[in-house]
Amino acid sequence: MAKNRQKKGRPAQQVRWSPDEVRAIIREGNYATLVAVAERLGPALKQNELSTSQIRNVFGEVRRLQSRYDPNRLHMLRPRLAYMAARSPSQGGKILRDVLTRAILEVFEGQPAEGEQRERFERLVDFFEAILAYHKAAGGK
Repeated sequence: MAKNRQKKGRPAQQVRWSPDEVRAIIREGNYATLVAVAERLGPALKQNELSTSQIRNVFGEVRRLQSRYDPNRLHMLRPRLAYMAARSPSQGGKILRDVLTRAILEVFEGQPAEGEQRERFERLVDFFEAILAYHKAAGGK
């Protein structure tokens, strides 16, 4: 029996986002793109049956990093995302892993100065928060 089968016969929703969009969000601070991508991702994660608690497990760590930023702990978020995606019975975990892994890589891309790195991280937090908000607005549980 297929483990990744969707409930109620609904097909998995494919969501389109590009590394260029994530780069514009994280490195350039393009908030119009941030909202547009989050608006697509949130409902797609809900339709792909990613639960709010699965998202919040990772988001909680991001919030802790926000109060006490540590680049090494941000790097360690990538394995946590991989674990969450592997345990997720749906495609939602894999979608979130892919987009947030790209965002984390953009925080460190080009070896920015500490201040710039922190600004990029704050944009990552804003992006993740927007994804979570649109997921909840779409009825995510």
